[in-house]
Amino acid sequence: MGPAEIAHGPILIGFTFNAILLGVMMTQVYIYYTSFKRDKIWIKIFVAVLFFFDILNTACDVAYIYEALIIHFGDTAYLNVVTWLFDTDPAITGVIVSSVQTFFAWRIYLLTKNWILPLVIVTTAISGGVTAILTPVEVAKAPFFVYLIRSKVTIIIWLSSEVLGDILITAILVTYLTRRKTGFERSDMLIDKIIRITIQTGLVTAIVATINLLVYLLNPTGLHLLFNFPLAKLYSNSLMSTLNSRGIWMTGRSGLSTGKDAEENTISMNNMNANRAPVPPNMKASDMINLNGIKRAEVYVNVESETQDGLHSVLPLGKGAFDDRGSY
Repeated sequence: MGPAEIAHGPILIGFTFNAILLGVMMTQVYIYYTSFKRDKIWIKIFVAVLFFFDILNTACDVAYIYEALIIHFGDTAYLNVVTWLFDTDPAITGVIVSSVQTFFAWRIYLLTKNWILPLVIVTTAISGGVTAILTPVEVAKAPFFVYLIRSKVTIIIWLSSEVLGDILITAILVTYLTRRKTGFERSDMLIDKIIRITIQTGLVTAIVATINLLVYLLNPTGLHLLFNFPLAKLYSNSLMSTLNSRGIWMTGRSGLSTGKDAEENTISMNNMNANRAPVPPNMKASDMINLNGIKRAEVYVNVESETQDGLHSVLPLGKGAFDDRGSY
């Protein structure tokens, strides 16, 4: 196996997934800003900063691959060297991952009002972020791919902290939401949807980070970079998926309401028509009001409501409705 194939084969494949996920992130950011215009300004800034680091991460990866495979084409000695452009990947990934996990820790605090569990998550997030930033410092002492094993302790702490944080976040949210079931069918169906999305987004990042760690331990020469390069985008997309899914959970559709519809308090005419009783031919107009006013056991009025944490969502208000200010 040639020197380019040892590390740069996995890098190239990993970067391909990185670029694809950046495209997904762009779509997610667009949906967020057009659908949730009334979210708190600091949340919008947080999304913008996260998106900036995603773009910076991809730009540095492009520059590194171009420099290694195009400018230094055929230079086998150069292909063994870990440059500063390569070092930006773990550092930026650490910043993104720690930021996303800290955000979820804050959400868990709002839900549970228990500061101990969020503190544990924040600790793992900071640990992972700091060691990710320290990884380039360790690698710089012997900047060659064959010597990545020398940074074993730092990289293990970094990746294991990410995995632990993901598992804690997913387990806590699923446990809390399961206990919030009310016995009303529609409310429980909504909670089940939230649980499924929570598990899906949490497990994807946890599984990829775990595989990344295991492959590094088994083959520390660079094969794990196939999983490491798209890691940052997986975390940022998991956050955006959670933010944007607020509309999906509440409407039960596969898409989000955007623009004016997402900002105004609206009554679902479709639901009203579905609940309307048939009108006899001899019914007077004045009597029709009373007949159409008959309600089913559960009536849903879609309104956009501001939660305590500044996140707006379309909440169904009515009997058995899910009205939790701390969930999405």
